[in-house]
Parts: sequence; C-alpha cells; structure tokens
Amino acid sequence: MELNINSPAYFTQQYGVNEGVYYYCKKCHEYFKDKEYSETLKIIGICPQCAPKDLYQKGMWKDKVRFIGNGSCASIDIRIDFDQYYNATDEEKVTIIRNTVIRAVKKVKTKGKFDYERFYQDLQNVTEN
Repeated sequence: MELNINSPAYFTQQYGVNEGVYYYCKKCHEYFKDKEYSETLKIIGICPQCAPKDLYQKGMWKDKVRFIGNGSCASIDIRIDFDQYYNATDEEKVTIIRNTVIRAVKKVKTKGKFDYERFYQDLQNVTEN
C-alpha cells in the first residue's frame, strides 16, 4: 500500500516543515510500501490541516474524504488542533501526526474491506522503531 502523509497544511505554509514530522512521514511511506491491507484500496493520501479555529469557523480547511479510481485511492483531509500542534515539542508533533493518521484511516476502513487492525499494529511498530 502506498501511504502518503503531507506536512500539515496551513501550519507548514506559515511556519515551515518540522523536520521530525517530515522524517516520520517519510519513514511511514517507506514502511508501508510493501504492505497490503485491502484488495481494493491501494493508495491513501492524508493531508492534515492545522489552522487557527477562526479559519475553520469561516468554513475553510474542511474535513473531506474522496475515493478515486473505483475506490483504489483515498484522499483524506483531516483537521489538527492548531494550538495543540503549535505548542507541542517535536516529539509531541510526531505523536499528533500518528494519531491523525489513525483517525484518517478509520474514515476509510469500511471501504475495500480494509484490515484496519493489522494497519494499526503496523503503525505502532513503525512508530516505536
């Protein structure tokens, strides 16, 4: 499966890419490259969105899930609490991204008979190593 995790939208534009988050996302991409959790769903793209609450309240940066290619690809836009992420240490930012990936994948687990439990365990493994 191909797992693509972007650096948090808005936050990255304003403050730059966090190196720890970047390397964690890259590590996840490499780790999951040769794994398979569904006969249908082969690619998951996750775009965390980390913007101030007032932008969310204005209708910007909405959560979205889109399926492309007869369900073989999922694109997920998912919010992160801006204040929590902004005030987090580098290690805490990686934990927030990991938890965001878990929340995002839960949104697509019913499509394509996705083995969420095995994915979750593998994500725990990649995070611990």
